[in-house]
Amino acid sequence: MLEWWRGCVPLEGVLIVAGGTRSDFDGIEHAQKVHVTDPRLHTLDHQRELQSYTGTYATISQWLAGRDFTHVLFCEYDHLPFGPDFNQRYLDRLTTEDADLIGCQLRRVDGTSDPHYLQHQALPGFHEHWEKLTVREDRRVILSMFGSGTFWTRDAFEAVAASRESLPFYLELYLPTLAHHLGYRLRDLPDQNPHVRVLPYLDDVVAEVRATGAWGAHPVKYAWSGATHLPAPLP
Repeated sequence: MLEWWRGCVPLEGVLIVAGGTRSDFDGIEHAQKVHVTDPRLHTLDHQRELQSYTGTYATISQWLAGRDFTHVLFCEYDHLPFGPDFNQRYLDRLTTEDADLIGCQLRRVDGTSDPHYLQHQALPGFHEHWEKLTVREDRRVILSMFGSGTFWTRDAFEAVAASRESLPFYLELYLPTLAHHLGYRLRDLPDQNPHVRVLPYLDDVVAEVRATGAWGAHPVKYAWSGATHLPAPLP
């Protein structure tokens, strides 16, 4: 994975956040790494068990302390980057949109039949949670954003990382909704949405997806096992 990322971003700017076993973590040959043991990360049925990145983001925020990074690009392991301008594409779009957070599949879901919203709105205190902390005039806005690849200003990331959940929330609702109600500006990536999704796996069509001009692809689950069909990253 590191060899692939080396063709897309400078590795001195890559932090590996590992949630596996300690022995696997110790075997990772990369200086910039942190180990996360948060049980809210280690869910099996992520949506029903309300998987959370709160502890993970807090760990990243601690690592960032004293370092001069201005933005955070958060990618899950199966979000495959394409090309040496991977970071720059996000930065350019963030600047063009005058946004603090950009990502795929961003939409407003309150008052809809979105399954994640229906699950959460049944929780006692769910809407009250946002109404107490928001700086927005419309206190009932609930947003959803795909969690595999998001790009943040450091200020927005740190503000979200510093917050704590008063209730268990699923990360794809919690993170964008929190950023919005803290006053940060979110924008979708409509041209990238077709390449970032839950299913089907894209391992066998990586070259075809990259040829469309995609910045990256999700999910690519098994490319790291030595599959010969995976093309080399662009020079």
